[in-house]
Amino acid sequence: MEQQFAIDPGVEVSGASVGAMLDAFAQYPSIVSKYLQQFGLVSGNKTQIDRANWYPLDKWLAVHSAIAKDVGLNSLYTVGKKVPEHVDLPPHVTDIRSLFGSLNVAYHITHRKDGKLMFDPATGIMTEGIGNVTCEFANNEQKLTLRFENPYPCEFDRGLIHGFATRFEVSARVLHDNAAPCRKKGASSCTYIVSW
Repeated sequence: MEQQFAIDPGVEVSGASVGAMLDAFAQYPSIVSKYLQQFGLVSGNKTQIDRANWYPLDKWLAVHSAIAKDVGLNSLYTVGKKVPEHVDLPPHVTDIRSLFGSLNVAYHITHRKDGKLMFDPATGIMTEGIGNVTCEFANNEQKLTLRFENPYPCEFDRGLIHGFATRFEVSARVLHDNAAPCRKKGASSCTYIVSW
């Protein structure tokens, strides 16, 4: 049973974020094109999205679900691992701790609600409606815990974490905390432990 995380109406995801996943999913271009058209993210003969545009989050999540059913849940993990290869990181992100410490801000910046970014860098105000990513660092250990409370599939997030972690720490390991709740079992969040 996959949790249907309640997202607020009017939430959109950035075309740049969608594009990074599509780049990572290049091994299945016909499947992706089919679902982009089926769920109305592109029209006519178009097979590419506009990376400067914004897309309804509910339709983008429907693409994730359809891909999981068509290709399998493992495909979402594999694609999630490849997404970080197609993402430019800001200059302040220089190591694994700064990366995961700023992940919630990055998550909110790639979404908007009613036409406004869900994080305002000028004021530091974060708009609710898509959940959060929290990060807890272990004292003096090469370890951190991430809690993803969002509408994206568990496997996709686990792959995404792994891909980002290994950008800075090649030996990084990502484990799903099986003692914690899981979205695949109806919970609203999943917890992951990253060590290196």
